[in-house]
This record gives sequence, C-alpha cells and structure tokens, in this order.
Amino acid sequence: MKTLNNDWHRETAARVGAHLGTDLAEGLTQTQVQARLAQYGPNRLPERKGPSAWVIFLAQFKSVIVLLLIAAAAVSAALGDLLEAGAIAVVILLNAVTGFIMEFRAAKAMDVLRRMVTVRARVIRDGRLHEVDAAMLVPGDLIVFEEGDRVPADARLVSAENLATVEASLTGESEPVEKDTAPLDEPGAPPGDRINMVFSGTSVARGTGRAVVVATGERTEIGRISALLEETEDEHTPLEKRMGRLGRTLALASLGIALVVGVVGVLTGKPPALMLTTAIALAVAAVPEGLPAVATITLAIGMRRMARQQAIIRRLPAVETLGSTTVICTDKTGTLTENQMTVERIWQGGRETVVTGLGYVPEGEFRQDEVTVAPQGDLSLLLQAGALANRAAIGRDERTGEWKVIGDPTEGALVVAARKAGFSREEAEDLGFVRRREIPFSSEEKRMAVYYDLPDGSTAVFAKGAPAAILEVATHLRVDGRDDPLGEDARARVQAANDALASEGLRVLALAYRPGATTSEETPYHGLVLLGLVGLADPPRKEVPAAIAEARRAGVRTIMITGDQPATAKAIARRIGLGGDDQAVVHGRDLGRATPDELRSLVAQTAVFARVSPEHKLALVRALQDRGEVVAMTGDGVNDAPALRRADIGVAMGIQGTAVAREAADMVLADDNFATIIRAVKQGRVIFDNIQKFIHYLFSCNLSEILVIFIAIVAGLPIPLVVLQILWLNMLTDVFPALALGWEPAEPGVMRRPPRSPRAELVDTPFFGLISAQGLFLAIGTLGAYYYVLASGGDIATARTVAFVTIALVQVAHVFNVRRHDRFGVEGSLLANPFMLGALGMTLGLQILAVYLPGLNLVLDTVPLTGGEWLVVAGGVIGPVAAVWALKRVILGRRQAVRRKGRAPGAEDAPRGREDWTVVTGKRKV
Repeated sequence: MKTLNNDWHRETAARVGAHLGTDLAEGLTQTQVQARLAQYGPNRLPERKGPSAWVIFLAQFKSVIVLLLIAAAAVSAALGDLLEAGAIAVVILLNAVTGFIMEFRAAKAMDVLRRMVTVRARVIRDGRLHEVDAAMLVPGDLIVFEEGDRVPADARLVSAENLATVEASLTGESEPVEKDTAPLDEPGAPPGDRINMVFSGTSVARGTGRAVVVATGERTEIGRISALLEETEDEHTPLEKRMGRLGRTLALASLGIALVVGVVGVLTGKPPALMLTTAIALAVAAVPEGLPAVATITLAIGMRRMARQQAIIRRLPAVETLGSTTVICTDKTGTLTENQMTVERIWQGGRETVVTGLGYVPEGEFRQDEVTVAPQGDLSLLLQAGALANRAAIGRDERTGEWKVIGDPTEGALVVAARKAGFSREEAEDLGFVRRREIPFSSEEKRMAVYYDLPDGSTAVFAKGAPAAILEVATHLRVDGRDDPLGEDARARVQAANDALASEGLRVLALAYRPGATTSEETPYHGLVLLGLVGLADPPRKEVPAAIAEARRAGVRTIMITGDQPATAKAIARRIGLGGDDQAVVHGRDLGRATPDELRSLVAQTAVFARVSPEHKLALVRALQDRGEVVAMTGDGVNDAPALRRADIGVAMGIQGTAVAREAADMVLADDNFATIIRAVKQGRVIFDNIQKFIHYLFSCNLSEILVIFIAIVAGLPIPLVVLQILWLNMLTDVFPALALGWEPAEPGVMRRPPRSPRAELVDTPFFGLISAQGLFLAIGTLGAYYYVLASGGDIATARTVAFVTIALVQVAHVFNVRRHDRFGVEGSLLANPFMLGALGMTLGLQILAVYLPGLNLVLDTVPLTGGEWLVVAGGVIGPVAAVWALKRVILGRRQAVRRKGRAPGAEDAPRGREDWTVVTGKRKV
C-alpha cells in the first residue's frame, strides 16, 4: 500500500482506490481491516494529558488554608512546642493527601465521562454496510455519510450528491464548502482548497457522499493541528463562580474572626502566644477547606449517575441549569415513541392493505379484507419503490442477534416491509437494479428521489416524501395497473385517505415513480405517478406518560414539537397524556404568521405544535425564554443546532442524532428517551440539593467551633479546645460526613417542588440565618457540657476532653438534621447511602481512639472519660440536636402556612409568572 501523503487530491478516485487496495464497490475485507488496524492503530487523536499526580499533589500546598497551617506550625515550633508543630505538620500532610485523592478521583471521573460519547461511522466492508465505532476505521476504508454526519477521518471522495461540508473546525471558514470528485492539479493545496476531500472533525451540511479513508488519528489534518496546540478545557461554570465568591468571602471572614478572637483573648488576659496559635487555628476552622473538592466530587457523582441513566452531560453548566428547567420542548419520534417504525397500513387507489409484524424483524403478512394476499402488481411496485428510494439497511446485531436498522428508522420500516414481501434492495442490485443518482431528502422539500437502471434495460425514478410534497408534483395515480390522471376528485380521495390514516396516529408517506426518467434532467419532481400512501406506526414508549405526569408535578411543562401532521400529533399527544380530544394543535404555518406577542401567547397555552420546521423551533425557544422560562430543547438534525444552542439545555439524540446536533447540545441522550430527560432534571435537582447540604453542614459545624472558643473567651473561661483538637475536628468530623452528603439519594419530594430560580445564590440571607442559629445551638450544647465539668470540680484536661468529644459527636448527629429537608434523617433512605454509614462509623471510631489511645492522648491533649462524663457528653449532644430539629419544624410550619394562605383554588394549574427572573445560565442572560 502506498505511503500516506498530502496529495491524494491530485489523484482520481480510481487511482486512490488502487493505491490503497480498496474495491470502490465492496470496500475492504475484514482481514485487511485487522491488518491495517494493527499497523496504524485506532482512529483517535492522542488524548491531552492532564496534570500529573505529582502536580495535583503539590498543588494542595498552595491554598490559603495550608499557608495558615504552616504559619501555625511555625509559631508552635518557635515557641518550643515541637510536638504540636509536628502534629500540625501531620495534619498538613493529611489535608494534602485527602485533597489529592478527591481531585484525582474527580479528574478520572471526568475523563471517563468525556470518553462516553463516541462517534459512529458507516462503512462498507465485504460489500455490506456496517456501522462501527469511528475509532476502528483504517486507511482504505470506504465510508458513507449524509446530512448531519460528522466526518470520521480524512478521506478522498468517490461520489458526491449535492454535498457540502462545514470545515470551520479546520479552516475557520463557517460557510459550507461545496464538494466535487474531480482530481485537482495544485500540489500541496491547503485543506480549504481540496474540495474533492473531506476531513476528520468536520460535518456534513447537506447531501450525501462516499469516500476512501486516506488518513486516521494523528495523521489527519486536525491531528496535525492538535499536535501544535496546547488545548485548555478549564470551564468555570456559574456554580464554580458562586463557590469562588463564597470562598473569598469566607477567607476574609476567617481572618476577621481570627483577629477579633485573638485581640479579645489578649485583652482578657490570655497568653499572647496561645492566642496567636488559637487565632490561626480558628481561621483554618472558619474556612471549610473541603468545600471545593467536595463540590467537584458531588458534580462528578451526579454526572456519573446521569450517565448510568443514559444522560451524558457534555457541559458542566448543564448540571446546574437542569435543576431550574421549567419547560421541555421535545420531538416526538424516538423520544416520546419507541423509534421502531413499522408499516401497518397501505392505501392504493381505494384499496387498503394491513401489514402485520412489529419492529424491524422482516416477518409478517399482507391482508386485504382480512384475507392474506401475496404482494404482487401495484402492491409489489409500491413496496419496491419504498425500498429503492431509500438509504437505510437492516441487519442483525452481532452481539445480541436482534434486527436493527442502520440509518433512518422510517426508511428502515419501508425496507422491512419490502423484505416481508421478499424484496431486498441489496439482492435487487445484484440482479440488475443499478443506482445511478440520488436527490437526498431535504427538510425544506420533505422528499427524496433515486434514479435506477432496471434489469429490463429501462430507467425510472422512485420518490417518497410527505403526502403534500409528493402530491404537488404528481400527475397520475396508480389504480389496478393503470396510471389514471390525478384530477380533483382523485386528489380529494388521496387527501381523505391521508387524513384517515393520520387521525389514527400513523405517520403517512407517499410513494411515487416515473418510468423513463433520465439522470440528466434538472429535477425528478415532475410528472410522477402516485403509487399510494403508507401509514407507519411508532408506538409511545411505555414510560413516557408517567414521565410527563412527574414533570407536571415538578412544575415542568412538556411541549411536543413535531414535523408530523396535526392529526398524528394530536393522536400521540392524547396517548401520552398531553391532552384530550379537545387538545389544540398549532400548525407550523401559523407560527410563521404570528407576531412576537402572539407567539408568546401561543407558547403559554399550547402543548402540541405540528408541521414545525427547525426555524420554528428556534422561534419557540425564544418566545418561551422571553416569558422567563428555562427551556430544555431536544433535537437530532443539522438544522436543529441553532435551537439547541439557544436553549438553556440543548438535548441531542445519541442514537438518531447527527454529530452536528450532538456537538451543539449540552446533554446527549444515549437512549433517545424522553423519560431520561426527566431523570436528568431530577438528578440536577439532587446535585444542587446535595451541594447545599454539605455547605449547610460545613458552615454550621465550623461556626459552632468558632463560637465555642469566642464565647468561652468573652465569658472568662479557659479555652475549651486546643489548636490540634480544632484541626482534628476540621479534618475528620467536618470533611468525611460532608463528602458523604454528596452521595445522598433524592429526597421524596424533590420532584414535587417548583423549579429553582437559576439566579439563586448558594447561601442567601434566610439560609445564612438558619445556619447561624444552628451553629449557635451546637456551640451552646458543647459549652454547657464543658462548663458543667468545670463547675463540678473537674480538671481542665477532662473538661476539654468532654468539650472535644461533645462538639465532635454533636456535629456527627447534626448530619441527620441536614440530610433531609422536612424530617430527621434517621430513616430507610440512610441505607441507600453506604458512604454516609461508613463516614459516620469511621468518624466515631476515630473519635474514640482520640480519647482512649495513649499516643493520641498525648498529641491531642485528651484523657479517658468515665461513664458519668459520657452522660454529660450525651446531654450536650441530644439537647442541641433536638433544638435544631424543633427550629426546623417551626420554619417548615410557617412556610406551609404561607403556601396555604397564598394559594388560590386551582392555582397549581395556573401558568407560572417568571417574567421577573433574570435568567443567568452558562449560555445567555435574558
């Protein structure tokens, strides 16, 4: 095989095939593929290496927290307390190791998520069309592509029909590049001038093509460019920015707190050296150093959960915005339905045929008047037209053995129907049917056509498309072997048949042909003979009605937007619970005539839009956003990309979606299922809930430590906690339970709450007030136990140990107040979070060791406690936890009373007014 070079564009397609040992009709053999895969390796770019483990570890020592710890260690060493200095050094190391493990695991989790979205390619091997992972392509492979596909490798075109590609990723030119197959003369031409080639990473804007792969992986043009670039993928999400603002505020607050406590301590007679180290320790305690790492881990956990539920998040802002979604605009086919299109009914000039069998298994019967018939004559011609005016293929999955379609499901249904009648396009082409020219389907014209040479030496063009699109160019109707003129009466019969099929929820296609057509004519769309109508069924997914009902309870509207006819859309909407027989359906032509104000009114009242174009989708998204809605929009085609980008959450189909749609989207549905969107919305809410839970927990616990020290100093008591005890609490009782909160399952009412405003801060004033009150309760319990021991004649070591154990255990118990919004968190759901059980068990075990292990006694300045002293600890724990729970019940009761008072009859069904929101997402600001 010839060595790869940059001048393939100067060769003819035939010579390229010869150079690469490729049969331009049959493609490579599997033996050739395996040999070349071993020689050239997978068709993927070398992955950009992230920071090494050492870099991540060393980065742990750059934070303000660590600098404060180092300062505390230096002060202790300078004062001669080498034991304390050494212990602080151990804390610094533990902190670095903990941060390293969390960041390293988060980075690995994100790498796994990035690899979950794979590019598929259609390739001809051994004369058959296959769909493979693009990474398995090799030089010499014969690939085929069409509108919306991503080009999987650099390739020399063999054939092209109305082909244009977008090469902005390679050349920066956003306009589609028209393609041609003729060889070029210019040696060393730049990629943008090689119009007879297609390049990896670009996308097909329109048309179809077939090409021979000439370069894969790092040898492609995009591979050469990527080798010269040092890409950065750091993306600061709205959540990260809020966390950053919160962290900066806390850093300033911690320094202020440390300064106040230090000054007050010195003024009340405490030793300056002691107050210096104590102030530094409190500054450390004030800032929850685990916050950024725990937030990252929580996001990664949520994204992994979504991925396991078939929702792959491509952009981090989507995780946050999902929890605020108020409207889901969804396509019908494949999302609300099974995407297992099946031909069920055929209408031909007044005669109806019922086709049995479901899905893609090519088995079934043809029945007329409940009598099984053998397809022949006009029926056979119609089935042949459906298979020939087609690009799809069917075959068995190599792993499961199930029948599947490679290509469009609707086209696949026509192929299956023809196979039921014994007609196969592949076998027909072996018998003399020669495909000469194709006019690809276009969303504007809603039809396609293919020219064929027939075995008898004649020629014909076969066409299919929307009934209206075919009727306007048809002049005759096939009836009982005759081509009768298609007059007004005949057109009325066709329209009535179309309406009858559509009213039953069937998708209707018209099939036509014209004998004697020649490929040299400008357009095939004239003088066509209408062969009949085909009614295809795509049953709703069984889980969709429940998912729509769940979304409605969560305050999320569902709007169906489809290109199908109004009657079909209405029938499907009725079956999935989007409305009854009186459901209003707005036609696409009405959207085109509507003013902006009328459009906003329509989207507020309508749940079903039919005969909608991609341009209409974009207009609907804008109208909804103008009303203050946070919009999730599904799409699968090239022309859906603008709407996907405009929507707050663009959702692409992973199975049927084009590469262009997937790259424009924030989320990809691996199963093309509407219910997956609802699960993702739920998970988005859970992620935000869990982030707020660990913020709640960390802040209230850290505040309690500060208040214990501050109140004791002001009251003239000895300092209840020594520096190393504060650091121990900050490293163990804070971080491990907080990290476990990231794994919390969904709360029972998470999908019965209205969507969260996307402009809500992580910690608003009421939330801060709640945290402050709870921190005060925890501190009072600890101080009460501490003072009781001192007042009872206990020594300072025992009193400090009681305070140390009390605040540790009250923080552990406080987890149960935090993990559930409306109840105490000791319940069955605790078993669904084994990480929480492990974190609590480990924290309690380490705390017992801190009291009874001789080595730790010395380091932490603790003494073993007696049974009576444990009773004092129990009182210091139970009282505050009960007080916090009582406070929560009072707040919940007031909120419920306000909601009951403010809700008018039927208010739950009224449109939500969100015009006052300033919607801020990662993509836009309204």
